[in-house]
Amino acid sequence: MLKKKSYFFSRAVGGLANSLFSMVFIWWLQTSTKSSFVVGIAEAIFSTTAALSIFYGPIIDHYSFKRTSYYSILVQTVFLFATTIAVYQLSKSYILALICAGVVSVCDEFFNPADRAILKETTADDQELNNLISKVSSIDQFVNIAGTVFSGLLLTWLISANVMLICSLLSLISLVFLFYALKKVKNRVPAQEAKPKYYKQIFSGYQFIKNNYFLNHYFWSSILYSFVTPAMTILLPRIAQRSGKASFYSMFYICFMLGFIIGAAIAGKLAVQIKTIGFTWIISATPLILMIFFSNNWLIFMGLIFLFGLMTSIHNILAESMIQITSNDEVLGRVLTTIRTSTSIGGPISSIAAGILLDNSGETVLILACGFIILVSGFNIFRAIGKTA
Repeated sequence: MLKKKSYFFSRAVGGLANSLFSMVFIWWLQTSTKSSFVVGIAEAIFSTTAALSIFYGPIIDHYSFKRTSYYSILVQTVFLFATTIAVYQLSKSYILALICAGVVSVCDEFFNPADRAILKETTADDQELNNLISKVSSIDQFVNIAGTVFSGLLLTWLISANVMLICSLLSLISLVFLFYALKKVKNRVPAQEAKPKYYKQIFSGYQFIKNNYFLNHYFWSSILYSFVTPAMTILLPRIAQRSGKASFYSMFYICFMLGFIIGAAIAGKLAVQIKTIGFTWIISATPLILMIFFSNNWLIFMGLIFLFGLMTSIHNILAESMIQITSNDEVLGRVLTTIRTSTSIGGPISSIAAGILLDNSGETVLILACGFIILVSGFNIFRAIGKTA
């Protein structure tokens, strides 16, 4: 049985460690190298580890989800300490630090699908699963806000290496509480029948998705949507810079996360239905398109970001619940990692394209492009209504 209080605490502490680390590590690279190229390499590494998630699925499904969660956090903690040592003692060894940070990122990609699969194993029904996922998503967003705030405060008083040491210690604490939280959760024993070779298992998650009407539509909608989030990441600092106030950028980010948290609370009370996922997906394009008309009114603009985060949260959480409900346990790890690849694959291209559009066509064209993508992908979800897997 899952000890929920210990699990939530472990999730919060571990999430805070990751949030702090991602921000502080990039800051350390920027201030140490004075090179955006090196920072770009780091961002590319993190994006690539997410986009390659499809290759992790067979490994996750081969072992119990409980053990995968343990070992992922254990290895991540070890390499967080290794990164800290590299920053302390080898301040010019950027390659070593990048390698260690890459391993930390890979561990996170192993942990998240295994962690989500454990939630399915330890819940009695679909509504309880949806409730639990909404609570975990709320915790994730709370700690993201905390990480954004604390990283600035800590870097004011401490050097980057000291903050990374704090991240490492937080990860260790998270591991201890995770061990306690999952202590009475039974290890899932994978089926012992003969399995196809690894390279064939890589795409077995997609084969399952392809044969499930909802998952197939969600997969292709996610690929389209993967171009939106990186574009927004480029757009918001551009608008904040135009205002002449750097503080607006953090405010934009916080407004989105607050909307996401409230959306998670709402999603936890809703029935998991495809029509609700499709409706909120399409409606989320409305506040985005309205940003075109209110980009100079900061109060309304931040309200629109809040609404965008709220709607995005609802369809994300309901979709995640639907994915777990409609997936077989034997391939759940591969399904989740394949979906993770679909939600990340557009990142590198979108970042470059968004930069080109902003430099040559302005903010309006980029916002309209993102709104169009959301509408198309949302209507694609609606096509799955009334169909059976």
